[in-house]
Amino acid sequence: MALSEAGAKLPYDKAAIASWCAARGIDVIVGDHLGDGALNLHWLVHREDSGEALVFRQRAPGHWFRRGFVGEALAQTMARQAGVLAPEVLHADRQAMLMAYSSGTADREIVIAQAALSVELIGDITTQLRILRHKTGFVFQGEDRESWLEMAISDYCLARTDWFEKLEQPARARKIMAQVATLGFEGLCLSHGDFRTGNLQVNDGRLSALLDWEFAGYRPLEADVGWMLSSPWRYSRPDLPASGLMERRTLLDAIGQDDSPRLRGWEALALVRWAVIARLQDSRQGLPPGSNADERALLEEAAALVA
Repeated sequence: MALSEAGAKLPYDKAAIASWCAARGIDVIVGDHLGDGALNLHWLVHREDSGEALVFRQRAPGHWFRRGFVGEALAQTMARQAGVLAPEVLHADRQAMLMAYSSGTADREIVIAQAALSVELIGDITTQLRILRHKTGFVFQGEDRESWLEMAISDYCLARTDWFEKLEQPARARKIMAQVATLGFEGLCLSHGDFRTGNLQVNDGRLSALLDWEFAGYRPLEADVGWMLSSPWRYSRPDLPASGLMERRTLLDAIGQDDSPRLRGWEALALVRWAVIARLQDSRQGLPPGSNADERALLEEAAALVA
């Protein structure tokens, strides 16, 4: 069975994966189905000629993305070329992506526990943000800065999706977005889009890869920092504001980021964005609205950040 675009969002069998790889000049032996994230599926494959381990990646059923993997692969490659620990991409198209395998675990509680014991791991993580900010950053001098920022915020918060309108308080969410837009921006850089515990892979106490680049794009410098600082990602360490890994001040000092109203604005946008994604996840999982997140609490926290 060859992969088709119509079947691109369904779990593939091993013959389909082998056929997709062979059509791109790589004969593989398809191995185990790897642990998946919330929105993507992964298979371990090995090249027949060298035995090299690779990862075959596809969208899980219900993912709202319809544009395939080319943009994700481009962002991942650009980040890797800048020095970020992003896995090498071999092939990507509308259906799937094939990339190098990296050893380690992204289990959030394991990573949080190791970060508590390793200054080196904390340094590895903050280095990734510094590289993105300094090696891919630039100043946008266009005359339409205000309209661009409004568009970027709208895209970031999924405001043009049906899920946004299914919020209990979409008008309140839009008001928060509009308030952040008035704060403007200085530099832009390549933003990972989901920089947090869960996408940080660790091996032997050191960062081995920054995973899952499907939400990447050029955004203000504060975007990834605000997402990492938002409260939903602290898990078992609510006392450590930076994704349960480190203190707020530790993160900001390491990357040279001011604790500014603009940063707090992007923290607020992170909460709005998660409210929308959580509503989508409720639907995908067949759960009642509010099962993945308390929307009212998220928007209350977001409003306080921009007050």
